[in-house]
Amino acid sequence: MELAALIRKYAGPGPRYTSYPTAPQWAEVIGPAEYAKTLAKPLPDDEPLGMYVHIPFCESLCYYCGGNIQITHDHSRSARYVEALKREIALVADLFGQKRKLGQISWGGGTPTFLTLGEIRSLYEGITKSFDILDTAEVSIEIDPRVTTNEQLELLRALGFNRVSLGVQDFNPEVQRVINRVQPEAMTASMLEKARSLGFRGINFDLIYGLPLQSVDTFRRTLEALVQIGPDRIALYNYARLPSLLKHQAILEKHPMPSPEERVEIFLLAYEALEKAGYVAIGMDHFAKADDELAKAVENGMLYRNFMGYTVRRGKNLLGIGASAIGEISGGFFQNTKKASDYEKTLEGTGLATARGMLLSDEDERRKWIIQSLMCQFRLFSKEFESEFGESLEARYPHELKALSPFVDDGILTPCPEGFLVTQTGRLFIRNVAMVFDAYLNVSEGKKFSQTV
Repeated sequence: MELAALIRKYAGPGPRYTSYPTAPQWAEVIGPAEYAKTLAKPLPDDEPLGMYVHIPFCESLCYYCGGNIQITHDHSRSARYVEALKREIALVADLFGQKRKLGQISWGGGTPTFLTLGEIRSLYEGITKSFDILDTAEVSIEIDPRVTTNEQLELLRALGFNRVSLGVQDFNPEVQRVINRVQPEAMTASMLEKARSLGFRGINFDLIYGLPLQSVDTFRRTLEALVQIGPDRIALYNYARLPSLLKHQAILEKHPMPSPEERVEIFLLAYEALEKAGYVAIGMDHFAKADDELAKAVENGMLYRNFMGYTVRRGKNLLGIGASAIGEISGGFFQNTKKASDYEKTLEGTGLATARGMLLSDEDERRKWIIQSLMCQFRLFSKEFESEFGESLEARYPHELKALSPFVDDGILTPCPEGFLVTQTGRLFIRNVAMVFDAYLNVSEGKKFSQTV
């Protein structure tokens, strides 16, 4: 079946599987006490952790945004928040009972470079005071070229940050105007060159297709500009159009949107253009240059997926710091309260700001392993499952394995003596394959997810 026909067949709402079970299943009965108890559980001494730090502040609202953000021009607003972040970092570190190592740090938002130079330094020093950062750690930050200064980049690099991700979305001026993110191509190119000159690597651009006023022709010009600028990695996301849940997205509804057929054409155009330019398709929405460590991680089996997307820093335990931040540790998911002011009050008063989460059952752990194997190693092998859990994959999941037959017929999966391999084309539809093993999808009917392709 041709790729366009496959997209038409399988495109539909589905989880991104940055976690399993997915967030709609989490409950508010999981709070600070459960999180504190989980943090106190012993972990191998040499096992590095990951840390995500959420900074929600933005100077202006991008109308497509689906993140937890707070719009403000008051830059004094972040001072109190940074102090709350430092309190949470210290509190979490104390609960471990020993100084742990970090192999991955990521600051996201919002706009992390909303912080002043002093706040950036203070927050980073708060992390290094409580945790040891490995020399090989990936230390990344999301930056907005419209508000990030050269001085901020220089400080970030001096502190130890080594990777940046730039929001781009689209280079077309009219699309930028409509989505309220005017960001000239030259501005973006200049920031990438500055980052490269400072020694940042694995530089990523985010693109979104399916935005208002986009067409095959306009996106072709965006791709031409993108290839000319040449970031190391590209995340190509389908616009998560949820105006019933995200009220500000209704602003975009008055503009012409690409039809489902046009979205397919735009995606196919991007896929072919990026492959031709030397980028390797990592999964359903990531691309990397062949010499980038993300592409190499696919070959050596070190690719992993967590709340920060695909990463080369394989590890099960991730600390979520900040308002709405999500952590995953010792078989549990834990999310902080979403509102920044509530988060600050809690950290100033009672302590941990955990608002909801989920403790995984043995069955959850098995299905999570299967979904990770499919999405990161692009395979499902019986002996690997048996080695991990001491039982037969075929005996435990006969109905799910039988449900994979249509994917085999459509060239998305290839049977082999060990089990199943995901084809190169099949990587684009891996969310659909993973959904076969999601035991909660029936329970989650009516929940809103982005389109799988």
